[in-house]
Amino acid sequence: MSPLSLGFDAKRSLLCLVAAAAVVMAGCASTSSPAPQKNSGFLTETYYDKLASVQAPEDQVVYRFIAPGFDKSAYHHAIITPVTVFPKPQPTEQISMEMMLTLQGKLTRLIEDAMASAIPITNTSAPGVLRVEMAITGISISNEDLAPYEYLPFALVAAGVNSAAGGRDQEVKLFLETKLTDSVSGDVLAVGVREISGEDLENVKEKLQAQHLNQGLEDAGKDMARAIKEMFQ
Repeated sequence: MSPLSLGFDAKRSLLCLVAAAAVVMAGCASTSSPAPQKNSGFLTETYYDKLASVQAPEDQVVYRFIAPGFDKSAYHHAIITPVTVFPKPQPTEQISMEMMLTLQGKLTRLIEDAMASAIPITNTSAPGVLRVEMAITGISISNEDLAPYEYLPFALVAAGVNSAAGGRDQEVKLFLETKLTDSVSGDVLAVGVREISGEDLENVKEKLQAQHLNQGLEDAGKDMARAIKEMFQ
């Protein structure tokens, strides 16, 4: 996997977007911008700092880190933990809890299929078994012509803070974070952060549906399967 032309500023912008959306998902929305954060907190600070950009589908941005001591020959099965939302989400006018649950189900099946293409799946922790955990750590909806650092978290948009936007299209971004650990020791083997673009919403009143992200999820599934196969080749 060769690096993309994305430097520190690009990584910082992505992590800041994840953090801003995560703050709102935790129910901290207000009429002012969320307090600055470097990341969502799903991964530890050490691993956010080690993330590096990798090749990804055109509509996505991916950062990944694989532990230097990772020995693929030491692992023969994987446990897939159902996808969660981190931090705990609060439904809004545009983002329903039903939609979030649908997304969690889709993503769980996606990572199961991607992992199973390279290594058998099990439900039991044991030596030689790794654990895969993925979380939705942010959803951003913004005017499509805004710069990345101007994205507004979805709850602020839904509340009408961006009233000047009128009927302009709203760009959808989904943020995912993943970690692979040893199921016995808990040692971190690999981590990743992924930004997925969805279909634009017509305006701030249109509700986000899981199908708005179908193409992005399909592309992500193929990319994950490719990356996992590379890890275990």
